[in-house]
Amino acid sequence: MDAPEIYQGHEIVRQEQNSKKKLAHEKGEGAPCLKCGPACEGLDLHFWRKICRLCHCKYEDHDVKDEDEMHHDIVLNLLKNRRPCTENANKPQVDLKSEPVIGEDVKANFIQVPECSSSAAMAKYLDSVPEDKAGHKGEAGQQYRSQQLSNQLPVHDFDDSYCDKLSDQERELMRAFNDKRDAEAAGQGNIKEKTEKELSSWVCEKCNENLYSGEVAVFAERAGKDKCWHPKCFVCDTCTELLVDLIYFFKDGKIHCGRHYGELTRVRCAACDELIFTKEYTQADGRDWHIKHFCCINCDTALAGKKYVSKEEKPYCMDCYDQLFAKCCQFCKIKIAADGKRVNYKDKHWHATDECFGCVNESCKKTMLGQQFIYKDGNVFCSPPCARKHLNK
Repeated sequence: MDAPEIYQGHEIVRQEQNSKKKLAHEKGEGAPCLKCGPACEGLDLHFWRKICRLCHCKYEDHDVKDEDEMHHDIVLNLLKNRRPCTENANKPQVDLKSEPVIGEDVKANFIQVPECSSSAAMAKYLDSVPEDKAGHKGEAGQQYRSQQLSNQLPVHDFDDSYCDKLSDQERELMRAFNDKRDAEAAGQGNIKEKTEKELSSWVCEKCNENLYSGEVAVFAERAGKDKCWHPKCFVCDTCTELLVDLIYFFKDGKIHCGRHYGELTRVRCAACDELIFTKEYTQADGRDWHIKHFCCINCDTALAGKKYVSKEEKPYCMDCYDQLFAKCCQFCKIKIAADGKRVNYKDKHWHATDECFGCVNESCKKTMLGQQFIYKDGNVFCSPPCARKHLNK
């Protein structure tokens, strides 16, 4: 193992936060982890990181059952000003949730039912969704939808009460951002079946293939009334995941999920997962962080202006890294500090000192630093005679 790379945190003065509102970190408490299984005792949400304290997996990686409840108001608020698409404006709308054949399937896949040309078109759409991604086709699909609701429509992007101690100015900027996003970009795809009476060509915006009579397409009015996609192609341009509940955000000719639309114009904190609305933030390991959240992943010690080690894209203070990951010296059996000089060979480690990395033959003790050496049975020797003498005693 190579020596860890040690970094120096950026020193920036932290601004005082005025808001006293805290994250509701009890939500989903105890939910089993879908990645770790029994190795995680259940979701114990960190106060502001949006990850489990026990396994460090994301909130959405746990089998939380209340996602529809959390996102119900968000989705309805996004679509509250939705107007029927032009050609359907004067047509009576079918109550798809009440349809005896597909009603329950519709409820399992949508908080807000999208506009649809007919119940038959909805049935075809639902049948086109892969089994492992459809809420009505089994537990795998239900888990997928729940995870994608949390990932694509993170509640802390839409409701400032789920954010960590926003200042009044941050809250004002966030609400202005949300109002602009909802008014200019948010929408829900509508489902339409192509019939023989439809004379115009339908071409999928993603794969550029034609759609034919009897096939269904998803239309996004903000993209233009003639723009459509195969159901399997109606995906976020960034993460390429199916857009959950057909909720999309349109920008620069492309459709996005809520998460990645936000990241087109704002940076996201690598620690708390919230969009950053402060003028000052820090960058480390190629990612962005609130200054107050650039902390040790283990003990939450602030790292601004301090040395730290990054392991698996997570920052650790020097003490925690040494406690959790430091290797023992093969000679003296004392841990090697993260910022200590070391010698590595195969899976063994030594302090880079004359005393620890030297010929172990007691009558020799020659330093091997910068020298060729013989390695045998976990020991270092300067020459074959010293090796034989030590091993034969």
